[in-house]
Amino acid sequence: MPSNRPKYVRSVKPLVIASLIAVGGMLAACGSEKAKDDAGPAIDPNLAETSPDAYRKKQQEFADSVLNTAKPVKQVVEQLGKGYEVGPVALRDTIASLAQNTKCFQAGRDKDPYLAGTVSIFAHMAVIGVDLMQVQVSGTKWTSAAGELVNACLDGEMKNWKLDMRYGKPAAYIVQVQFKTDTAALPHVDTTAKPVTKPATKKP
Repeated sequence: MPSNRPKYVRSVKPLVIASLIAVGGMLAACGSEKAKDDAGPAIDPNLAETSPDAYRKKQQEFADSVLNTAKPVKQVVEQLGKGYEVGPVALRDTIASLAQNTKCFQAGRDKDPYLAGTVSIFAHMAVIGVDLMQVQVSGTKWTSAAGELVNACLDGEMKNWKLDMRYGKPAAYIVQVQFKTDTAALPHVDTTAKPVTKPATKKP
């Protein structure tokens, strides 16, 4: 007796099996992608092999290069143009002492322990003494953006400094102060320590 069922019904089972296989493949692919994501970013083998002492040395070399390539005060004055002069030695040394005795550099080092830089400072000498001091950004160079914290801090501190006319005639002076990285003050990492081994446990 001939069947009254439509012919397409016979193809349902193979279609279902094919669909299950396709879904299974998609799940497997998603699983592999998730496993790949969970593995995390790849670690630079060169960075992983860098010892703390070697890293410190590289940071020190970079800081020295920044200090050595900063514009000298004479060049800063020349670029600023007429009306600016290089600050007298007494003025430079006094401002340097005041700047280094603030907590400004430490504020920058809290963000970047290897911070170093050269700060150019504008000091305007009037007939009553220095009436304005501020960081001359165009002649200032730091090893990192943490130096901006030092600049802002110095600008605030210099508002309270009082310098009379003994430091020079009325003029617009530029002096420079260097802040160097003190790697000796950084915490030392002991790379010679041996791994701790757990004592063997006795079997019952």
